[in-house]
Amino acid sequence: MTIAVHLSESNFRNFLIFNIIKRLKLYKSPLIFASIMSVSAIISFIMHHVEGAVMLGFVLLLVGLGVPVVYFVNFFTSLKKQVKLQKLNPPRLVYTIQFAETSDFIEISNDNEQVQYQWKDVYHAYYEKDAIYLFITKDRAFLLPLSLLGNSEEAWSIIEEKLDNERCTRKQ
Repeated sequence: MTIAVHLSESNFRNFLIFNIIKRLKLYKSPLIFASIMSVSAIISFIMHHVEGAVMLGFVLLLVGLGVPVVYFVNFFTSLKKQVKLQKLNPPRLVYTIQFAETSDFIEISNDNEQVQYQWKDVYHAYYEKDAIYLFITKDRAFLLPLSLLGNSEEAWSIIEEKLDNERCTRKQ
């Protein structure tokens, strides 16, 4: 199976959101921070009879909700910049991936290089609503947009066959 991967801005944006929010779960820290600060603010409001408690409650609530808002605004601003830096509008050929049921290798080539990876070394594969994300290492992934695959089920079945179930995740 040979797949010439033409990435678009939306493919890349969806991947970045998947990787940072779903896979790495980097939203947890700001939400935990907001929760701790909000609970502290509620405690301060309950202690309204103590001088300055209400003011402290407002400050804690403002900081507790403000920091995560700034975090997510910066995240989506950075996301837009990263997408623009890739110059994917119009979609362009980024790489070509070749793999087959009979081969122990994945071959990936672009304008500058051609590499082979062994299936046994692949870190993880994810089947999402619009693409298959094939993580060669923990930090390096190749995107296979479903719109480019003639038969995404065939591609996924080859990937599942080559990787054990623990290294394959399919969105339900």
